[in-house]
Amino acid sequence: MAGGEPFLYPKLIDLCEEFNDRCFIIFTNGTAIKETDFERLKRLSNTAIIVSIEGGKDATNQRRGDGVYQKASNTLRRLSNRGTPNGISVTITRLNYKYWMNSECIDILIAQGVCVVVFIEYIPVMSAPETGLRNMNNENMSVGQNDHFLMLTDEERVSFRAQVLRYRETKPIFIIHSPGDEEYFGGCVSAGRGFAHVTPSGDSTACPISNVATHNIAKTTLREGFASPLFTKIRENESLLENEGTPCALFTHPKEVAELAKSVDAYRTDQ
Repeated sequence: MAGGEPFLYPKLIDLCEEFNDRCFIIFTNGTAIKETDFERLKRLSNTAIIVSIEGGKDATNQRRGDGVYQKASNTLRRLSNRGTPNGISVTITRLNYKYWMNSECIDILIAQGVCVVVFIEYIPVMSAPETGLRNMNNENMSVGQNDHFLMLTDEERVSFRAQVLRYRETKPIFIIHSPGDEEYFGGCVSAGRGFAHVTPSGDSTACPISNVATHNIAKTTLREGFASPLFTKIRENESLLENEGTPCALFTHPKEVAELAKSVDAYRTDQ
């Protein structure tokens, strides 16, 4: 569960308790968990809490607000002290990837009792700007240009991936790396190959960054959404699942995705 702040939903833990034969992974900023929540989570064996940070104190507070890093750290400590499975989630950009290539940062997490690290490479949602972007001054960029500046270059992505693999060989912590881990599955695992996404309004999309759908779980079942022509054609289109060195396959093939969406009469979920 992710998007916004899940712990603002008053019945969140009720769901985890009711459906105790399901596994729940909740992504949170760590600022809205109440004392009673910690105690209830302690008694659950099917729920893991993933706290989002950017890096150290300065990087996290710069993006998420003053004091957030300390609150997130306190949340992780309280979860660890109670034996609740926990981890961190990081959006990897050109601004923080070197921080996470320092093995001491991983050692600190291990010492704090953190069980899981989720590295998610930043993927812009706006159209790519003109060439020459990498050589521009970050302070003089427009919003759209800055979006693409934050995305790792090919060289940075290869370097970061290599360090993640070294961590897996040498560090006692479970690491998830997206999209790097997709190489084990032969490309993008969206549209039900490995996962899918449901928006807050119930639309079934191929992945979190996809903005087209044909089914909504308020009107159809999740199983029907997985079997939809949209999902089926994405899974069967091998070229569409190739990321070609970028962090996202569907983002790499916007024209093909648009044509596919039109062919199955899909609608935009962001309009």
